[in-house]
Amino acid sequence: MSSPRPYLAREDRRDALLDAAADVLRESGPEALSLRAVADRAGVAHRLVSYAFGSKVELVKALLLRETGAAIDVTWRSPMTGDGIEDAVATALSAFADSLREDPRYAECLVALTTTARLSPQLVDATREETEFTRARIRAHVAEWAATHSDAEVDVDRVADGIHASAEGITAWWLATRDDEGLAAVVRGFAAGVARTR
Repeated sequence: MSSPRPYLAREDRRDALLDAAADVLRESGPEALSLRAVADRAGVAHRLVSYAFGSKVELVKALLLRETGAAIDVTWRSPMTGDGIEDAVATALSAFADSLREDPRYAECLVALTTTARLSPQLVDATREETEFTRARIRAHVAEWAATHSDAEVDVDRVADGIHASAEGITAWWLATRDDEGLAAVVRGFAAGVARTR
C-alpha cells in the first residue's frame, strides 16, 4: 500500500502540475499536452488537474505565463549593464541567448506550443496575455535602466518592443541554424537595431 501524498497548498499544487505539464511538453510536444497527460505525468487523479486549471486553455495559459516569466527572470538575473543602450540591450539579449541554448528541445516545444495557441480560436487570448505579460516585464527592466541613465534619452516602450521582437527573432534564427559561432554577431546586430529606435 502506497503512502498518502502530502497535502499541498493550491499554488504549490498548481506549480507541481505545471512542472508535469512542462515535462509532457518537453518529452512529447504540444500535441500531447492535455489535462489527462498532465495528471498521468504527475501521478494524480484527472479531477485534480481539472480542479486546478478548469480547462486545457487555462492550463496552456498558465504554462505559457510561467515559462515566459522564468525565461525573463533568467535573462534579467542581473540588471541591464552598459553605459549605452546598445551595450545594455546586447547584455540582456546575450543572457537570453544563453538560456535558449541551455535547453533547445524545450525552447522548440514552447515555440510550437505558442504557434499552435496563436492559431487556435480557443487559445489566442492566452497568447495575447502572454505577450502583454512579457512586454510589461521587459518594459520594467528597461525603465529601471533608463532611470539610472537619464542622459540616454530612451523611449522605454520602443526599446522594450525592440528587445521583445529581437528575442523572438534570435529564437527563430538559432533554433533553425544552431550557429553558436554566429550568435554573438546576431545578438549585436539586433542590439544595434534596437538602440537606433530609442
